[in-house]
Amino acid sequence: MPTLLDIILLLLLMAYAATQIGVLTVWGIHTYYVRRGMQGLLAERWSFLDLWIGFHLALLLTFASLAVIAAFVGFLLVFFAPHYIRALQQAFHTIDRDTPLVWAVLLPFLLMQNAAFVSVAIWYLLGKYRLSTGELGLSWNWQAVRKGALWGGLAFLITPLVELLSLGVLRLVLGASAFQRLMDWEKQTVALDAFLKSLQPGAIALAFVLVVAVAAPIGEELFFRGFVFNVLRNRLHFTSAVWLSAALFALLHASVKNFLPILVIGVLLARLYARTRSLWSSVVMHGTFNFLYALATIVLGGR
Repeated sequence: MPTLLDIILLLLLMAYAATQIGVLTVWGIHTYYVRRGMQGLLAERWSFLDLWIGFHLALLLTFASLAVIAAFVGFLLVFFAPHYIRALQQAFHTIDRDTPLVWAVLLPFLLMQNAAFVSVAIWYLLGKYRLSTGELGLSWNWQAVRKGALWGGLAFLITPLVELLSLGVLRLVLGASAFQRLMDWEKQTVALDAFLKSLQPGAIALAFVLVVAVAAPIGEELFFRGFVFNVLRNRLHFTSAVWLSAALFALLHASVKNFLPILVIGVLLARLYARTRSLWSSVVMHGTFNFLYALATIVLGGR
């Protein structure tokens, strides 16, 4: 007998498949019309199709970059250290995920992901749309930076309350058994806080904090606020653009438990960017929140 959680996951998978089929259908009809000299269905600028392509292009660039790195490392092992290959194969099946080696492997993935976000956003905004860095909000603005730091600190203070509300709603909707299954699943897969609690002070912890407090805010803000939010703002009502861009931002983090808190943060980031017209405000807010969250989790998790 499938549980409510299984049904929800199945419905989400079906919705994703239907969205993909719908986008491809619209794209096909649009191409058919354009090739015959008729008016297409999609806009040349700020098109919803740009979002669809942008997300998948970022995903493709991330995995392509990792494949290149893996191939290069494999080449070095085969030709210069073949005796390590068997040991690495054994370690792959037996290693504890909370070891420094696992974190050292995870860091390149996070860096490649955010490099892909930056590349896709720059290609669309500065390339296809021909925006200037000032129009995009990349001109340095100390006032916007100060607001970003303040908003980041406030977001850090209110997030625990939102997370408690989210957990309470999930427990009420799913029931105690399904809720516990969900929590166990997240601890084994996507729960960032579980990973952070396992980190010990040292080079790996410092590198990870730098990635989540510097690299991730730059990549994610340029992509989600600079690209995604701006596309939606040019096609939808402002409020709808704020909430939809925040929902896509929360979905990317692939966490049911943290969806609501990340959604709220995404809304605040979009509104701050719109208010200041500076991406640096949302970058600093995002970085401040991530830094405080990572630091608090590592310190409290080590006790």
